[in-house]
Amino acid sequence: ALSDIYAMGAQPIFALNIVGFPEETLPMEVLEQILKGAQSKAEEAGIPILGGHTIEDPEPKYGMVVSGLVHPDKIIKNTGAQVGDVLVLTKPLGTGIISTAIKRGLVTDSVAEKAIAVMSSLNKTAAEIMLKYEVSACTDITGFGLMGHLKEMVESSGLIAEIKFENLPFIESVKDLAAANIIPGGSHHNRAYVDGFVDFGSFSRTAQLLVCDAQTSGGLLVSLSPAQAAKYVHEFKHT
Repeated sequence: ALSDIYAMGAQPIFALNIVGFPEETLPMEVLEQILKGAQSKAEEAGIPILGGHTIEDPEPKYGMVVSGLVHPDKIIKNTGAQVGDVLVLTKPLGTGIISTAIKRGLVTDSVAEKAIAVMSSLNKTAAEIMLKYEVSACTDITGFGLMGHLKEMVESSGLIAEIKFENLPFIESVKDLAAANIIPGGSHHNRAYVDGFVDFGSFSRTAQLLVCDAQTSGGLLVSLSPAQAAKYVHEFKHT
């Protein structure tokens, strides 16, 4: 929810909680931990949580509604990418695959911790630095995966994007897990969604699913000129 605000160049100002919780089957301490985690992230973002809504639900769910402010002339959209732009991805890929592996008990604690660190990291710094540069378009990578969100960007911009697999960042062990067919259903759906639009060329089936992996709290995908991109990446890496 915060990433949607950051991707548009806006400043978040407050949030509301949305909770579904099975109070008959899970102890309230679980809900308490969820809300503490949310409060921690809201404080990191510098915003208050002003309230929210809770309902009884057999499956626990948590989310936020976040409101933000941006000058109408400074809104960054997922449209408007320019010919010659390069793409900058601010977080590594693979959280969907690793989350599936965690559920099956198939990853080490260190890999799980790295994935959790990626998912729990805000896009705040990436967004604040982005505002210093001439950005053509931006989106955040979430449930539709890299290819799904890039599809929206290039379609609306009327352009074609070229992706080199070897240049993509992945969380440790993700490629091995994908090769072992530990892939969530959402990633398969994403692959079907972009079928006919993406020319995968020599990408193996595993590589195709890796670039379609459904992400949780993924990074920003920023389109800007090569010169601006080089400066952006340098500043971001040294922050």
